[in-house]
Amino acid sequence: MPPHNIDEWAALITIMSILLTGLIGLINIWIIRPLKDMMSNLSEKFGTLNRTLEIMQGDVDRIDEKVNDHEKRIYGLEIQTHPES
Repeated sequence: MPPHNIDEWAALITIMSILLTGLIGLINIWIIRPLKDMMSNLSEKFGTLNRTLEIMQGDVDRIDEKVNDHEKRIYGLEIQTHPES
């Protein structure tokens, strides 16, 4: 039977508000908090990955410089041994 007076409507709205607040609280506890924790952990992992990639890029740059130096030396030796080329 639907509510007929203001007291019944107020009681129904109060009950619905309590249920909705409880549902939002459960969603926060079961879904939102774990997602926030996962996002924080993921951000930390991305930071670590970025630092690792910067170190690797430095290594690649140093290797590239050494390769260029070796190529220049080889080219210089080729010119010394074969000046007619």
